[in-house]
Parts: sequence; C-alpha cells; structure tokens
Amino acid sequence: MLVFFKNIPPTTQKSDLLEFIKPVTKRGFFDRFFRLPGTIVDITMLNLLDHEKNRVNVHGIVTIMPDDVANLVIKQLDRKVVNGRRITVREYHMRSEQNDPRKPSSNVPPNIMDQRVGDRRQYELVPC
Repeated sequence: MLVFFKNIPPTTQKSDLLEFIKPVTKRGFFDRFFRLPGTIVDITMLNLLDHEKNRVNVHGIVTIMPDDVANLVIKQLDRKVVNGRRITVREYHMRSEQNDPRKPSSNVPPNIMDQRVGDRRQYELVPC
C-alpha cells in the first residue's frame, strides 16, 4: 500500500522518514503470532514549489507491505510531529485516466468549460 506523508519539513531526509516509520512496522511481543512484521519497500520524496508563498513543500510517498501494517502506520503516525512540524498521514490513491476529475467530460456544458482556461495546479515539482 502507498502511504502519503504530507507537510514534511524541508530539512527531513529519507533516512529521517525511515527512522520515524520503522518502529511502527516492527513486530512486537504480543503481535508475534497475530501480525507479520512490515516492510518498507520504497520511499519517494516530492519537493513541490509553491509560487504564491515562494517556498518548497515536501511530501513523501512510502510503499509499505502488508496492507494491515500500512493501515497501522496511518493510524499511529497521523498528526504526529516530525522535526518540529505536524504531518498528515493517509493512504495514497493513484489516479487513472478513466476516473481523473481533471479530465473534461462530454456532459459538461461548454460555458462552464470556457471558464476554466488556466491550469489550476498550484505547485511545480522541484528536483531533489
């Protein structure tokens, strides 16, 4: 499962995020027979430039297996503080072309489509 970490401080590295998540994914004494230990498969850091505020927002996408451990990570780490900043943790959903709400559909009146002339995305991806 992909887990999305929002509002990470810009000074946070992948290793810091890994050390923040790792204690939740380990198997405890009582979980030995009921739950498999979790595995962090991949960590991706996204640096997004906010043009209005002229600052970089950092988000992380972490692949955690199995799904029950990923749900536990979401439940235990949401609204926790990392490097002095409260973060939001939730499941990350991939969009497909079939259900992408940004793609214009044929049943929208033309006068509404004409109102949306600019791109509404507010961030630009910045290389790490």
